[in-house]
Amino acid sequence: MIAKEVLIEFVKGGKSAFDKIYAAYAPGMFGISLRYTRCQDDAKDVLQESFIKIYNSRERFDVNLPIGAWIKAITIRTALSYIKENYKMTLIDDEMKFDRMVFEEEAEVDTSELKERLLLLLQKLPDGYRTVFNLYTLDNLTHKEIAEHLNISEGTSKSQYFKAKKMIQVMIDSEKVEK
Repeated sequence: MIAKEVLIEFVKGGKSAFDKIYAAYAPGMFGISLRYTRCQDDAKDVLQESFIKIYNSRERFDVNLPIGAWIKAITIRTALSYIKENYKMTLIDDEMKFDRMVFEEEAEVDTSELKERLLLLLQKLPDGYRTVFNLYTLDNLTHKEIAEHLNISEGTSKSQYFKAKKMIQVMIDSEKVEK
């Protein structure tokens, strides 16, 4: 928890206050950046750009609000911008196909194994799948919100999410077979 005095100093542009905030939040924001990107180098770029934006917009931060949520929102938006600018993310807008899909009962997944491997598995997903999966599952956005952020339909968001889950399940199952 960052003291209110540090937040006030940060808003005024204090370097030591910014350094404290960076030290407290950079590791977690790196993890978020890594979830959205393909590799650590890209995640470092997102992290750096995020903290530049955080510093440059510090005067708009309300010291009476939690800084962690504000930093996380900036980091996610920065990651999405990075993906749009640097990856050829393809999202297929095919609501009719999604509506025709038959959903089968999904097998139970060992959550401890899933947590261990999730980051590596996410990095293997196509950009569109990974982005929608992160936004929906890990950042708790609705499909409507995702559609607005990515300029796609809700059906496309649902389809990309469903396909990401299936691809993750296939990767987990293939790892079990290899062991």
